[in-house]
Amino acid sequence: MRILLLLLLSVLSAQAQILVSGRLVDENQQPVPYASVALADGRTGTASNEVGEFSLKLPALPQQLAVLSIGYERTTVAVTQAGPLPAAVVLRASTVQLPEVTVRANGEAEELVRRCYAKLLRHQADVQYGRAFYRQKTTQNGRCREFFDAFYDVKLTPRNMPSWVLGEARYALTKGGMNFTNFSAITRSLPVFMVPTDGPHKTTLPLGPDCLAQFTFVLRQSLREQGRELAVVDFAPRSGTAQGTRGSLYIDPRTAALFRIDQELPAEQMFSLPTTASVQRERATARIVSDFVAYHDSLTRLASTRTTATVNLLVQGFSDETTASSYFFFYEYGPATPREPYPDTDRYAVDLALIRKRPYNPGYWHDNAVIKASPIEEGIIRDFEGQKVFGKLN
Repeated sequence: MRILLLLLLSVLSAQAQILVSGRLVDENQQPVPYASVALADGRTGTASNEVGEFSLKLPALPQQLAVLSIGYERTTVAVTQAGPLPAAVVLRASTVQLPEVTVRANGEAEELVRRCYAKLLRHQADVQYGRAFYRQKTTQNGRCREFFDAFYDVKLTPRNMPSWVLGEARYALTKGGMNFTNFSAITRSLPVFMVPTDGPHKTTLPLGPDCLAQFTFVLRQSLREQGRELAVVDFAPRSGTAQGTRGSLYIDPRTAALFRIDQELPAEQMFSLPTTASVQRERATARIVSDFVAYHDSLTRLASTRTTATVNLLVQGFSDETTASSYFFFYEYGPATPREPYPDTDRYAVDLALIRKRPYNPGYWHDNAVIKASPIEEGIIRDFEGQKVFGKLN
């Protein structure tokens, strides 16, 4: 009887692990990276990787998958069997309307930003929970030197992630060049918006109590997106604003809900860069893009954040380029994890200090569906495993 029960549980477990995979392309057969792929209820999902590939575990078949990406029409995919989809999923570009940009249009942009900020303030205390994955890699002159994967239990508000609890993680580093051992702090500590009680902050953001005095806003265009209109509002710091970001806000003009922030950060204030007689800094850039998905009709919540920083140096007269990039996304929203207290995460906490003594478990990572959604990195991972550098901090 016990053997029969174990067999039954094994079968049920197998049935609950239905893995499907596919590739997203546009109408020109070019890959669509970082698109959201999820069940219709939004509770289980993933994102396409840098070359448009994705994989997702499903509870049962058949299922309908919703594919969402800003700039493309919403696409629904019917899944009837496990394994790779029989063909690439083609995303069609959404209709773009270019309104005349006038002084009145700029006034409309300012009013829309005011409404968006007021809405975020009203809901700033809303709390949600989710499971998320973070991947970071650093390349120097085209060669990957640093690699970091981590799973998190996250407490989420419209403003920030007050609790970021590290689960399984792995880190690899080879000697030489620049290291970004706390790059994840950009993702977890940079808030979506500022509140009146905030103290001094290193970076000035476009959504805040004094945003109209600190930034200019211009309504650039409207996108027809996922059955709704999105206004694209460009922002830039006014003269005299210290360390302000610049970029674009994507806002639903009907509900004032925020769907994307695409911004360039003042990179010279973010990193401690070497400057000596033999090492000179040429250029440093940083960009962060955060996407939000709809829920409860007129609200949105964070879905993913990707960050890229590039530092160009002259080392003894030779050009040296280092790029750190990361991608963070929620693969599941739901109730809080049982028995997890979700302590507040210190703004200056260093994830890598927490995993310094953790052994690397290859089996866990090789069999993980979220990891399998990023096959583009398999060669890099095998290389680090061959060097036996996972889990080491040099």
